[in-house]
Amino acid sequence: MKQAKGPVALRALGVLVLGALKLLWIAIVVVAPLFAAWVASSIAARSGGSTRVAIASALLVFPVVPALWELLAKWRRSRDSKVKPHVLTLGDRLVLRTLFASLLFSGALLARSPQRVFLSLNARGDWMLDGRREPWAADARRWLLRAAAGSHWLYTLTDDNPLHRPGHRPPPRPVETRTTIAATQPQPGGDPAPQRPVEPAPAAAPARDPHAWPFVAELHVAVRELPASEEVSPQSVGRYLASRITDRYELAKAVHDYVADRVAYDVPSYRAHRYPPQDADTVFRTRLSVCAGYSALFEAIATAAGLEVKTIVGRARGVIADGMGEGHAWNVVRLDNQWRLIDTTWDAGYVDATSFHKSYSAMYFLTPPEAFVSRHWPDEPRWQLLEPARTEGEYLRMPLLRPDFFAQGLTLLEPSRGEFDVRGPFELRIDNPRGRSLMAALYRDDGVEAERCTSDDATATSVRFLCAPSGTGAFNLEMFASEERYGSHSSVGALRVHSR
Repeated sequence: MKQAKGPVALRALGVLVLGALKLLWIAIVVVAPLFAAWVASSIAARSGGSTRVAIASALLVFPVVPALWELLAKWRRSRDSKVKPHVLTLGDRLVLRTLFASLLFSGALLARSPQRVFLSLNARGDWMLDGRREPWAADARRWLLRAAAGSHWLYTLTDDNPLHRPGHRPPPRPVETRTTIAATQPQPGGDPAPQRPVEPAPAAAPARDPHAWPFVAELHVAVRELPASEEVSPQSVGRYLASRITDRYELAKAVHDYVADRVAYDVPSYRAHRYPPQDADTVFRTRLSVCAGYSALFEAIATAAGLEVKTIVGRARGVIADGMGEGHAWNVVRLDNQWRLIDTTWDAGYVDATSFHKSYSAMYFLTPPEAFVSRHWPDEPRWQLLEPARTEGEYLRMPLLRPDFFAQGLTLLEPSRGEFDVRGPFELRIDNPRGRSLMAALYRDDGVEAERCTSDDATATSVRFLCAPSGTGAFNLEMFASEERYGSHSSVGALRVHSR
């Protein structure tokens, strides 16, 4: 009896191993097609395509392709007079063919555009849960986005940021594009239709604390009164400003003001993707540069003035969702033993379809990290200056909010995502404790206004807009704010809406 226990235990172990392998095969049949469907549908959701068509195409992986493959093999065997017995069972053959079809389908998507897969999974990988707030949906969303974060290697593998290449010659993110919407006195017969001229944003309101953001949008007196005899090199400008200013916050702002005021954005080079040298001396001499030159000149002048400064390389997003954004460079300066964020490029002015328009601002001077990270992504997470640092997926899902949105004390309550699907009218809710006058409108990608969102009281402390897309397709939902109820309202943020 004792001798029989060994073979029995071995047989039991064999049964368990075989059972585990069978379960693994079954899991492959289920997981592989689901993964292919998830990738395809996430790409469709982000691009505004049909998720149903994407899922249907992925279902070819199982059961259509494996079943047709098996039928074809069976037909060919029926015509062969020397047929050998099957080595694998029908179930095993279906599993292997499903795995092959899944790898082929997913591999084709990855090979075509690996970064597109990364962007789609992290930005829209939970598209099927849009509008769901149940506890189970929160758990499912967390697991889906955690799985999407595992595609980080696709972003690293395909990162084409030109700022990483030898020679430091980027096609950079240009300076800001300013948009406004007009609100006039209401007339009998309904609200006026909004207009959308491109104009400079209004200056920020003065802050009570001279060291608190947002800063007064006014050139420092030392910059306005800078003698020509001192303006001979970046070093001479830095030394002069340091001799006139003792407060280090003021000194940093003076350097920021000088660069933002004296340098114009090189639109022709940006459009042609051919760039002259972007070193500080060349930019100082030509007074023309892209982002790399702005940040290099700021660092050179600030260093000469005795400030501790670094240039940060990363990406920046425009006024609509465009993935991780284009290559960009900005600065950090250490004040009171704390690093602070500065983007002189985006404070220099704005670009329209053809040219640069000088329009000095101080919105990107010592901008709070929470406001800065909405559109700036540094290569090194520590330069987000946030604890904990945001992930790539969190950055992709953030609403595109300008610093003005935060400066006016606004909080976006709903939707909380930068890109989402709707089926019919939906609500936009904004916390507005300072009673700013708010507006919102939907625009097509060509910039044509499609629909204005309505609200019972656009100056309430909590504003609720009803937005009704006119038809299906992609829309940009832009939000506008002003201290006055009527007149020009400046854009403070945008969301991407897919109307199904």
